[in-house]
Amino acid sequence: MSVFQVLDRILELSPCAAVQYRIKTILKQEVDSEMFNAFYSSKWVELLKANQLDDGGFGRFHSRDSKKKQKFPTTEMAVDSIRLLGITRGNPLADKLCDYMEKLLKREIEWPDGFEKNKWYRPAQPLFVASKLSGFGSDCMAYWDVFNCWHAILKEAFADGEYNKDRANRISGELLGCDIDGRYIGLNSVYPIELFANMQAEISDELKQSYLKWLHHNGKLIQYTGVVLNRGLNNSLSGVYRVYSLLSGFSCFKIEFMEELNQLLDRRNQDGFWSFGKGFDCQRLSDDWKSQIRMDIDQTIMLLLLYVDN
Repeated sequence: MSVFQVLDRILELSPCAAVQYRIKTILKQEVDSEMFNAFYSSKWVELLKANQLDDGGFGRFHSRDSKKKQKFPTTEMAVDSIRLLGITRGNPLADKLCDYMEKLLKREIEWPDGFEKNKWYRPAQPLFVASKLSGFGSDCMAYWDVFNCWHAILKEAFADGEYNKDRANRISGELLGCDIDGRYIGLNSVYPIELFANMQAEISDELKQSYLKWLHHNGKLIQYTGVVLNRGLNNSLSGVYRVYSLLSGFSCFKIEFMEELNQLLDRRNQDGFWSFGKGFDCQRLSDDWKSQIRMDIDQTIMLLLLYVDN
């Protein structure tokens, strides 16, 4: 039985426009203007539109301002929501956001966060932006400069087929002016993972496979998460879902993580739904989770994204 057969059951329940839209994107079906407009007016999209600033961003980009209470404390968090909702370029929300990120990379506008004093922050700042822009694609030269730099680091670090920290530090020293192994911008950080996953078409199959194998089995923390990938589903489910959702952009993800994905399938209920309760932190599609079935639908849709072929 296909993992996606549960979508027929969900549609029988007359779900909201956001769920219907996401099902269309999962099945790679055409979304007509009527459906998109209904989705684009749904609760969580309206929340994003209401909190987007005139410049296209959402305030600070990477680091939260503890003095302010905001629906989206950083632009990064807004980007994550937009991507999980399935919004691409071609509408004011995404287009303004992408234009804003490209201007940050071209240094046409000021970085909103200020700069931390540690030596890794300034080299990391373009990576923060490029990783988030990568999900939408870009022809901006400044974006490609960031990708090419990090691609060169990845290739050198895995030049012998396995990760070599000395090679990684040597090339990053030349290109970035700092070492990266064991640092928050190391190759086991969510930012290069996201950038490489969205740009995987530019990376050789052999390199992608070596990279995912290393991430999977090295026993190291994925930076900016509490996840160690060789612990599989023994990690926090919310945390491991966040990392898997990034890794799923790689064409070799389902092969490398086949065991874990099969274990996750075994956690569905008898109706084919995942039902992990409110402790599972994922993007909401339905207006609320007052109903158990609406929560189960949203969680099932989000987890099904891990099984979609690229």
